[in-house]
Amino acid sequence: MRSSWADLAANSAAENAPPTSAANNANNNNNTQPPSRPVYVPPHLRNRGPTAPAPASSERFSAPTGFDNSGSRWAPPPRNDYRGRGGGGGFGNRTGGGGGWDRREANPFADQDDSEEPITQEEQESTGINFDAYEDIPVETSGGNVPPPVNTFAEIDLGEALNQNIRRCKYVKPTPVQRHAIPISLAGRDLMACAQTGSGKTAAFCFPIISGIMTGQPAQRPPRGVRTVCPLALVLSPTRELSMQIHEEARKFSYQTGVRVVVAYGGAPINQQLRELERGVDILVATPGRLVDLLERARVSLSLIRYLALDEADRMLDMGFEPQIRKIVEQMDMPPAGVRQTMLFSATFPKEIQVVNLFVKCVFRWSA
Repeated sequence: MRSSWADLAANSAAENAPPTSAANNANNNNNTQPPSRPVYVPPHLRNRGPTAPAPASSERFSAPTGFDNSGSRWAPPPRNDYRGRGGGGGFGNRTGGGGGWDRREANPFADQDDSEEPITQEEQESTGINFDAYEDIPVETSGGNVPPPVNTFAEIDLGEALNQNIRRCKYVKPTPVQRHAIPISLAGRDLMACAQTGSGKTAAFCFPIISGIMTGQPAQRPPRGVRTVCPLALVLSPTRELSMQIHEEARKFSYQTGVRVVVAYGGAPINQQLRELERGVDILVATPGRLVDLLERARVSLSLIRYLALDEADRMLDMGFEPQIRKIVEQMDMPPAGVRQTMLFSATFPKEIQVVNLFVKCVFRWSA
């Protein structure tokens, strides 16, 4: 039977119609079918196990530690990791220590016995120089009104904190150079002393310096933010090894006294030494060359120096440091002789050592 034009149009519309909803429901019920096109996966989520769930966007952007919750390795450290770090250059304590004073002071006696009892005389003779053998050696002194020598540390008023560190160091009694030099230095007089290496010269000038800083008037410090530090005492030594040795001994003597000791020497990166200086310094132990460098960089000022100690001055002259010493003492902002106190220690007194007479005033000369 011939179809009408209307029937032909209806059949064509039925053939071109989209799939029915029933067919769509059948496809949706088949969960194992792969998607019709690939899905983009971010690079940081690739290579994960097939069962690892994708991180929720709210966790990724709401957590205070960045991508820490999503397991990313680029998460920044927690903020409390930076607590306790001292800011450099602040002068908050009595003697001008920087912001690092809020940190716990390292114990220089941590590697030794905690007992503060001094060793016996027999133990001292078996472990070091027997200084009793020097009791009969004549000692020559020059100068007026020389303070008398002492026989025990108990006769010297050094302060309880320093006396406690002396006991921690297990010192039995003063060595010959300490017996004569410490009373002279505590009296505020200049000193030139000649004693052999290993005779206790470091303590002979460190004890009066630390005691004087502890009992002296607080110095006026630069305002906060100024990167130039102003130590109260300067110890010059010829070599890096000797400077490090003096620094270690001075740290023991100044432990828990509030006096901070910093060392600066050549042959090592200067950045770490600058950071230590910015944390505050009361006693600066330095070699002449490195100190001149710090002075020319305007990172150290000598305007507040009260004590100047030169250890092994004969070696410094032999090594050609006289121009640097003259520049430090005469051409910088160090107070002149008579305002500061000068202590010079040498193993010998060669003719060239007389040049240091320009650096001292009211000299007491001690030799043994």
